Amino acid sequence: MLERFDQRLRGIPPQALHALVFRMTEVEAFRGWWDGIRKPAGPLGKRVLASVAADSAAESTRIAPGAHPSEETGYAETLRAVFAGYPDMSDGEGRILALHAGIFRHSPAGRHQAGRYKTSTAIDGLTARRWDLEPVALREPGPLLVPAQMETLSAWFDSRIGGAEFHPLLVVAAYLLEFLAIRPFSDGNRRTGRLLANLLLLRCGHACLPYASLDKAVIANWSEYYLALRKSQAVRNLPRPDISPWLLAFLDALRAQQREARETLDRLPDEALLSGNQARVLAIAARDGEVTNRKAAAEVGIPRETAKQTLNRLVLLGALRRAGAGRATRYRPPEG
Repeated sequence: MLERFDQRLRGIPPQALHALVFRMTEVEAFRGWWDGIRKPAGPLGKRVLASVAADSAAESTRIAPGAHPSEETGYAETLRAVFAGYPDMSDGEGRILALHAGIFRHSPAGRHQAGRYKTSTAIDGLTARRWDLEPVALREPGPLLVPAQMETLSAWFDSRIGGAEFHPLLVVAAYLLEFLAIRPFSDGNRRTGRLLANLLLLRCGHACLPYASLDKAVIANWSEYYLALRKSQAVRNLPRPDISPWLLAFLDALRAQQREARETLDRLPDEALLSGNQARVLAIAARDGEVTNRKAAAEVGIPRETAKQTLNRLVLLGALRRAGAGRATRYRPPEG
């Protein structure tokens, strides 16, 4: 069984190798550059992380049919937990179930299935029609087969991610391809897959993930991404499978995320250039969600006119945005 997963990566056709190597080289070059630069810390760093998690959640639930609004909150919280705690998170089945449970933790309708593999074969009329039209190679396994297939997939990943034969990016992509083919949950498979992508890439050293939304990069090119996924899933069990369309689409999404991360960093004010007053005012805004001239003056211990100048400077730097006018003016961290 494990050999079948290996064959998918060994069977990449020669005509696709050049494009794959080019993309992987670019991704790894960016990773090396990223590791060598200074990233924002303190309030700015926390604001970026929270903003990326919120953007990702909004994008993910927007394309999830029938998603309850509370699932956006659950997704954002779970992604923030991945960003903050990925070094201590395992890659196994327990982590997959925990990520899925996080999406639905606040959903009244989804709480009963949160963190549980599907157990029912019951399908509605629309799903039944889609099942009839879908090629056999693209049909998901029944619920009785899911635990064994997920156990096998996890065992393959654990045995290959640190090996010398396959590049970690290819192992992660091949793992996600099979996960999305198994579709182990009755709902939330794609969202769980993107949470897994963030977790696994972070654990492979791609530390730029919290600085731009991978979900947004995927969904911006959704039609091509999904078509590549389905094409590769349809042939993945053939004697000579070609999953290169999916591998290329996955790497392209990661490259798009990296470009956005660089642009995000370019837009942020340099914390080294902030004065002590500016840094303290920015910390108040990050803590409370907003700051006023009166609050800045009182908490920092500076005259109201100095506080006003400090706030105006932070607005010019893009670190705060102004809302309201006159005595009702508030200064808040930028949205998105």
